[in-house]
Amino acid sequence: MQSAKSKTNLTMNYSLKGICMIIVINKICNKIKRDFVRLFLYRIIKIDNYKVVVFNFFGKGYGDNPKYIVEKLLLSDRKLDIVWIVKDLSEEMPANIRKVKYGSWQSMYELATAKVIIGNIKNFSKPKKKTGQFYLQTWHGGIGLKESERQIEKKLSVGYVKKSKKDAAETDLMLSDSNWTTEIYANWFWYRGPIYKSGFPRNDILIKRPQIALDHVYKYFGLEKKKKIVLYAPTFRDGDNPKNIYQFDFETIAKSIEKKFGSEHVVLIRLHPNLENIFPDPLYDFDGHNIFNAQDYPDMQELLVATDIFITDYSSAMFDAMLANCKVFLLAKDLDSFNGQRKFLFNIKKDLPFDFSESEGGLNLAISNFDEQRYRHAVRKFADRLQIFEDGNASDRVAKLIIDKMGI
Repeated sequence: MQSAKSKTNLTMNYSLKGICMIIVINKICNKIKRDFVRLFLYRIIKIDNYKVVVFNFFGKGYGDNPKYIVEKLLLSDRKLDIVWIVKDLSEEMPANIRKVKYGSWQSMYELATAKVIIGNIKNFSKPKKKTGQFYLQTWHGGIGLKESERQIEKKLSVGYVKKSKKDAAETDLMLSDSNWTTEIYANWFWYRGPIYKSGFPRNDILIKRPQIALDHVYKYFGLEKKKKIVLYAPTFRDGDNPKNIYQFDFETIAKSIEKKFGSEHVVLIRLHPNLENIFPDPLYDFDGHNIFNAQDYPDMQELLVATDIFITDYSSAMFDAMLANCKVFLLAKDLDSFNGQRKFLFNIKKDLPFDFSESEGGLNLAISNFDEQRYRHAVRKFADRLQIFEDGNASDRVAKLIIDKMGI
């Protein structure tokens, strides 16, 4: 006779086997379900010739190149269905843009049925592109100081490289702002398609500098018009990101600026999106009087329009700030170690029209010695060397191209 203990063990064994079978069956069913949905999205449902679907980073709101293209599309007399994929459905957008939750099945449906897809990153999850769809990859960079994509392939994750190659294969068009950028995209982005030297739509505002953008920034932060803005916007590090790398005495720096240029200045701090959730505590004491947190402001380009002095370490935003007519200064404590992570595409101390400092003291000295006439001459010479093309009309050109591609 079988003992009670043996029966219990047998029952437990059968229970474990049953649980394992259920898990396996669920996995198989989920895979079949996912594959069926993908097949349905790809083969069965039709493309809507009036639909444009947009994504900005991983579900960010109304900003970057896509924003400025969409603004022009909204002026079209065509009845376009414009969909923006966002994490936060409360994000403010023009009333005639539909917001869809990032990562939802509906977002996959919208992407699968769009005639035009506009994005700015290469590892955004989306269904396989269909014949008849037009995918515009606007990228979020441009002229950059450091290596990226295929230049640092060995340092990138296998998953990222795979997604980036897939994105490049599906891309129908990329945009460029210069001969320099065109060569980078053609040689280092796993991309073999056409590159349109249109200028970047997001940079139109930097060239035209509309008063409404400046007013919006000042209203958002509650600033008096007599005050000028210093914007500090550092990039991220591939490895460790210690807090002290991003911390400087901006009260002293602001005093040096005011001594040199006369006006009262406030400091806005804006970290790279990759750093948003790195630090559990704020890096600065945002007092709402002298130092402000600009992390949640939706549009970096509007901030640059309102900025008088732009300070960064190695961010490509330095070149956007240059276009916005800002006075640009570079400040970083870790030049040698950073250059070991990603090699620079320029000699940071010789090729750029900006002063580079490795401490607050060095920056204060650079500010006191700043010669605006010499700086403006160096900027023009640099722009000529790279053959930068920005006339403030890129959004119009790209929106017209999209309408033509839609054939409506």
